[in-house]
Amino acid sequence: MINLPSMVGQISNIAFILVFIFQWSCDGNGSPIDKQPRTAEEVSQAIERAIHKSDWDQTKWVSWIFPGNRRHLWDRERNFAEVRWDDYRALLDLDTQSGEIFQGGNQIPSGPVKDSLIQRAWAAHINDAFWLNAPAKLYDDGTVRSLVERDTQTLLKVEYTTGGVTPGDYYIWHFDENYLPTAWEMYVSVIPEKGVLSTWENWITLESGAKIATHHYQGDRLTEIREVKSGNSFRDFGRDEDPFKTLLNPD
Repeated sequence: MINLPSMVGQISNIAFILVFIFQWSCDGNGSPIDKQPRTAEEVSQAIERAIHKSDWDQTKWVSWIFPGNRRHLWDRERNFAEVRWDDYRALLDLDTQSGEIFQGGNQIPSGPVKDSLIQRAWAAHINDAFWLNAPAKLYDDGTVRSLVERDTQTLLKVEYTTGGVTPGDYYIWHFDENYLPTAWEMYVSVIPEKGVLSTWENWITLESGAKIATHHYQGDRLTEIREVKSGNSFRDFGRDEDPFKTLLNPD
């Protein structure tokens, strides 16, 4: 004889387990969770999570030293930058590509020399900031993302169709099982050889929580980014006054 109440109870238990499993495999909106990113957008977003892009977006100030002893201080809230090299000091409004140049403490007056140095400093900042945290620029204006499949390896191609110093360049990103970048292939106009591989390694975590790779090897050659620091104001960098006051109160 079939025990109907017992059978109903078993069916109810099975149904409960199935519902629990379904809910566990869905996000808060009831959408199935795909734990393995399959599209360029999903891979890009996974990389952003790996580098703590949300923390980078909240990073107000950052400083670093790029090879060639180029020293940078970037106020990311106002988008002002200080670039120092040799005996030059440039103060830049990055939104307008304008600013002031000082040599040996003396301000260079308006004219072709100043214009040329401003452009040089702006290009240096764009290049060096890109190397500082290029994985945070996957969704910049004018970017196109796609996947590249090589044997069993999935890579991410990011093309910069506009903006920057050399629009049209593209990069193919390699990443580990956690989607943290490990290297990129560079297809850029300033390098005659296409597909030069440079590593992304020696990752550090800034005070803001953002992750930054400080070592980039191209074969035996090292591009090292030194003394990377984040902060909330110029005072966190040992400055007693706003270094950009000249931009706020031009003569």
